[in-house]
Amino acid sequence: MAKTSFESLSEIEQKLLKAAKAVLRRSYSPYSGFQVGAAVLTEDNKIITGTNFESASYGDSICAERAALLRANSQGHGDECVAIAIVTRNKNSPTKEVSSPCGSCRQLILEAAQRSRIRRAFKIIMATTKFDKVEASTIGALLPSAFGPEDLEENSQETKEIKNGN
Repeated sequence: MAKTSFESLSEIEQKLLKAAKAVLRRSYSPYSGFQVGAAVLTEDNKIITGTNFESASYGDSICAERAALLRANSQGHGDECVAIAIVTRNKNSPTKEVSSPCGSCRQLILEAAQRSRIRRAFKIIMATTKFDKVEASTIGALLPSAFGPEDLEENSQETKEIKNGN
């Protein structure tokens, strides 16, 4: 991950972070108080947001990143996503450190990136509530040696080599 500043981001990346922050107020996080807002950017600069939604049955909760990506897919933009911004707030107090996506979100971001043809270059921008700390990365950097759809293909050369012990 590379530390950067809000001012050094492109105009559309700043807009993406602002959208993620604006949607924080819709977070449903009564148990942890940890609010997460995410905003996905499509190839044509459309911004689609999502928030975390907690459940008393913790395993049924959904992260903001996945909510935004699923919403983009539902709106017909599933193969057009190129970046995601993530902003957090802790119990209505500004965060002091940047939060990165959990493992499940990283996997879903990877698959969204593969659908959009940009693969491991899918950009992830993470910021504190006040944008005083901003970090940028790619899904390739956050999820190296990832398991993806190509690992499930029977006819892929890599799969054949692994099965043959090469």
